[in-house]
Amino acid sequence: MDAVRRILRYIKHTLQCGIFYETKSQLQVHGYTNVDWVGNVSDRRSTSGFMFFFRSGVVSWSSKKQPTIALSSTKAEYRGAAITACEIVWLYKLLSDLGQLVDAHVVIYCDNINSILLVNNLVYHARIEHIEVHYHFIRKKVLAKKIDLIHVSTKDQVVDIFTKALSIDKLKKFRQMLGVLEVDLSLRGSVENSSSTN
Repeated sequence: MDAVRRILRYIKHTLQCGIFYETKSQLQVHGYTNVDWVGNVSDRRSTSGFMFFFRSGVVSWSSKKQPTIALSSTKAEYRGAAITACEIVWLYKLLSDLGQLVDAHVVIYCDNINSILLVNNLVYHARIEHIEVHYHFIRKKVLAKKIDLIHVSTKDQVVDIFTKALSIDKLKKFRQMLGVLEVDLSLRGSVENSSSTN
């Protein structure tokens, strides 16, 4: 019930917010990935989160519990990065189908240095042999120069808005980073308004 109250309170105070996309901004896709390691107190599973920006606003995002318990934050972040890499493949296919020509190289920001080192290292370490094979998908994309996994400071990790409880200041900062702005509600159309003018 506490979670439901928090969601309803958030919705109540953000009814006037919307994502603004600038037409003159770059046709570049970039993303963020992060994991709240063993954040669920009942089953100790981690929550993966990612988001992708196109032009000036966010276009794709997710927050989902991982299927198994990760024994380290590095393993959890590595899994999260692999899930993010799968999303970028789908997103590029969608943009291509819509006729949007974008740079095939994408930057993904991550705040876990160990997972970045594992992704970029050409030699498999014994400590990652137990990670399921399909999670190594991101290594292939990095080696093919399709993805760069780059470090970002935890204080600028905007995906935290989907994986963690935040202070009001951080929530507002990250909401602004997402391209979510307060808009004039009178500019929004409605079914009643459009039918009365016809």
